[in-house]
Amino acid sequence: MDSGDAGLSPAAAFALLGHEHRVDILHALLGATQDDVATPVSFARLFDRTSIGVSSQFSYHLDELTGQFVRDTGDGYELRYAGWKVVTAILAGTYNERAGFGPTSIDGICPRCDADGLVATYESEWLTISCRACETRQVNYPIPPGVVQSRSIPEVLDAFDRYVRSHMTRALGGVCPACLGVMEIETPPSDSDGLVAGVCRRCGNQLYPPVGLFLRDHEAVSWFRHEYDSDRLGVPFWELDWCVTDDTATVTATDPWRCRLNLTAGEATLVLSLGEGLTVRSATVE
Repeated sequence: MDSGDAGLSPAAAFALLGHEHRVDILHALLGATQDDVATPVSFARLFDRTSIGVSSQFSYHLDELTGQFVRDTGDGYELRYAGWKVVTAILAGTYNERAGFGPTSIDGICPRCDADGLVATYESEWLTISCRACETRQVNYPIPPGVVQSRSIPEVLDAFDRYVRSHMTRALGGVCPACLGVMEIETPPSDSDGLVAGVCRRCGNQLYPPVGLFLRDHEAVSWFRHEYDSDRLGVPFWELDWCVTDDTATVTATDPWRCRLNLTAGEATLVLSLGEGLTVRSATVE
């Protein structure tokens, strides 16, 4: 596919952001959208929304951003996708924030030992949930520091549950959650003891979750849980045994690769027959 304008080198693009006035302008454009200010935003109105005191300085820095991060429509200015991505990443704390908490006891039952000893820890941009009772780790996954700002611990955990699941859904659909490159589901993975892996062919991002976590929000699984496990629909993925271990998954063939995944709720069991790339070949209730 034709990529059109080759744009700037990454180093040149990041160099354009190396002044607080330019970050201020990006924040002002994003804030205009949040405040329902008519867009595109005129030069004068955008200047008023920044903390830059001199019009000539504002004009200079706006010109430096225009083209790569800001679009001049002729009627005013608006964020390009690159500008929106940069300023939202700043708000998420991806580049410049530090945060942490825990170990903190949280509500929930360990799916491995059925104890209520779950604890959460956020350190160095990784959120870990483990069990004090059986000393096992249920999940360890990176998330930007902005997730803990203005949220209680339960709200952080709810956001984390949704965040990780959305990444697994993207990966299963062939999209790297990090760089949006092509992610392939390796079955079996080339360099892991796990049963499957998601590997990005662009950035090298690798995911090694249990088979069940990849399929947590698959339509067959969602139907089964609504029918047979409705009272536990709200529990986070780390309280579901098939999302934190591969104990209920069995590789039944290697050429071609086949796997059987059992999800049990009460006396009913959903049996998923999986093929290469974690395609669901069949789903039956026993």
